[in-house]
Amino acid sequence: MKSPEIHIQSYFSLETDLAKEFGSWPEFIGGQDYDVLLRSSGGEEVATKYVVEIEDECENKYVKVEGNRNGPLFQRVLGHATYILAQHSDNLTVHKWS
Repeated sequence: MKSPEIHIQSYFSLETDLAKEFGSWPEFIGGQDYDVLLRSSGGEEVATKYVVEIEDECENKYVKVEGNRNGPLFQRVLGHATYILAQHSDNLTVHKWS
C-alpha cells in the first residue's frame, strides 16, 4: 500500500502558521510555518509541506499532507490542516494524490 498523500490547494493570500497550530499536539516533532512533522508513539509519521511548482509558466501552490500510513494521526492532521487553512481562504481544493 502506498503512503497516503493529499494536496490542499488555495490562494494562500493570508499566511497560516501550521507549526504554531500543531505545536501543542503531543505528536509534534518540529517545524515552521506550513512545514510540520508529527510522530505518534506507535511510529506513525505525518508531514505537511508547502509546495510551489512551476510548469509551463503556471504556478501551482499547495500544502502536501503525507504520512507513512493511513492511520489515526494522518486523519487528524489532514482534518485539522484543512480546517485551519479554510479559516484564511474562501476557496480550498483537496486532491487525493496517492
